[in-house]
Amino acid sequence: MISCLIGSCLMIPVQAQTSRSELLSHIELASGNYCDYPNPTGHVTPAPAGYEPFYVSHYGRHGARYMTDDDAYKYVLGKMDTAQVRGWLTEKGKEVYERLKVAAADAYHRDGDLTRLGGRQHRAIAHRLCVNYPSLMMQPITVKANSSTVRRCMLSMANFCQELVIMNPSLTISMDASEHDMYYLIPNDSIEIPKSETDGELYDKLDKFRHEKLNGRHQIELLFNDTKAASEFIDGYQFADALWNITSNMLCLPELGLSFNDLFTEDELIDGFRVYNASWCLWEGLMPGSQPNYYAIYPLLKNFLDEADQMIESGKSGVRLRFGHDSVVLPFSFILGVKEAIHGTDDMEDLHNHFAIFRLIPMAGNIQLVFFRKQGSDDILVKFLMNENETSIPITTDCYPFYHWKDVRTYYRNMLEKANITYKTKIEKYPLKIYT
Repeated sequence: MISCLIGSCLMIPVQAQTSRSELLSHIELASGNYCDYPNPTGHVTPAPAGYEPFYVSHYGRHGARYMTDDDAYKYVLGKMDTAQVRGWLTEKGKEVYERLKVAAADAYHRDGDLTRLGGRQHRAIAHRLCVNYPSLMMQPITVKANSSTVRRCMLSMANFCQELVIMNPSLTISMDASEHDMYYLIPNDSIEIPKSETDGELYDKLDKFRHEKLNGRHQIELLFNDTKAASEFIDGYQFADALWNITSNMLCLPELGLSFNDLFTEDELIDGFRVYNASWCLWEGLMPGSQPNYYAIYPLLKNFLDEADQMIESGKSGVRLRFGHDSVVLPFSFILGVKEAIHGTDDMEDLHNHFAIFRLIPMAGNIQLVFFRKQGSDDILVKFLMNENETSIPITTDCYPFYHWKDVRTYYRNMLEKANITYKTKIEKYPLKIYT
């Protein structure tokens, strides 16, 4: 009998290192949670003899999108408008100004909208699901899908399901996007979050870190011929932060053929990643000493457990799809304990060497649990996939990457019990059983 913990040391790295050379070789990864969905390894470990897949339970982030608001464009173009009138733009500044106007015009009234790339990402994930598990996905099974009520999530769901039915027209697919299901599809803000005495200190530390890494000095020198005058009416951090977000978002819009990478050195692009890597780790409560905001995701864990138990008890086969946001995928991966998510540190200079959001929440990032059963046995096996790659969780197993559901179920049910979740107010419109 080999435990999962020992097996993990032998077969996979305990944590994924993010070296500078890796980022320099794949500078697109420095866009963090804007980055394109990575191609999975393609490795699918065969199930133990006699076991067949019968259920997939999934939560996925929407695909590539426009920025969720136009604040970055408004700030940068507003400052450059003024500089142009006053004759402060360099030749480079004038050229960049025109380029930015093209990008801003394309993004007009498209706040947060799914891009064409976002649709392709979800169709590709659905396609691989069918290719990797044909004994399940080619049956006339039922697929139940729910999404956040945000448009990009609904369209991601539609693209995913469209590809499934193309692959197998005999599927019965239901899709829904309702406030009724938002209590588990997005962070549940009615849950009481335990306080942390050191949370404020960490945010002060993050603020200093952000302003050091995204200071705007290089961008102001590049774009303005009177840097002293420009610096008097431009906040260097806000300017660099806005440009970094615009630059990163271009990866979601390859059809535009626009890039703003020339406004940053490679190290500056990486510094932007490090800033948002630390920010996400703290925002979601994954950093030691931070407020555990991931408590707001526990209803999703309960939903996964309850619906898996129901499917197992029914003896049927099926697929359960949920579509939402990075603010769910990231903390949910931490709650599950997948190896890519659990090595956060409050050393923000070193954090990226242990925790990297591009491994967890790229556009269309997802978590899949694939369940297997064997005729004549009540031992259910489950495999955990992070962005379609097999991953480990902190539970002992004798058949990695597969885990015994009875062990998994007990582990997470105990987690929910120990969390002692309480609610700020009772929400009458939902059945009381939701909160048990």
